[in-house]
Amino acid sequence: MSESEAGTIARAFLQVWSAGHLDLLDRMAHPDLVARYAHFPEPVRGRGAYRAMLEETFSSFPDLRTTADRVLVDGDEAAVAWHYEGTHQHGELFGVEPAGRRVRVDGMSMYRVADGRVVEERGVADIAGLMMQLGALP
Repeated sequence: MSESEAGTIARAFLQVWSAGHLDLLDRMAHPDLVARYAHFPEPVRGRGAYRAMLEETFSSFPDLRTTADRVLVDGDEAAVAWHYEGTHQHGELFGVEPAGRRVRVDGMSMYRVADGRVVEERGVADIAGLMMQLGALP
């Protein structure tokens, strides 16, 4: 795999985090995908569990749009600086009822790619910033 291929796959995979693009998951994610984020209590294991996590996210933010701001590649791994924007429209989040607040969250993800699919995702997101925008933190 060329270095640019890992970056192209990671950038395309990030689009599953935009509402209306969930269909990309089966093509872009390995069935045994493992995702670890600093704010997750446990890793998300398997494409089915990942899909459930995305569906829950989209139920709260049905207009969510995610953008890759920068991609750096090293072999079969790609680091992506990203941001997402959306409106909290449904479901309680961090103890806050939906109030139609628009949010922007920045983050970084590392993707490991094998056989043209993402097999591992590790990352951090500005959850404190999200909580402040929602009104859960001062």
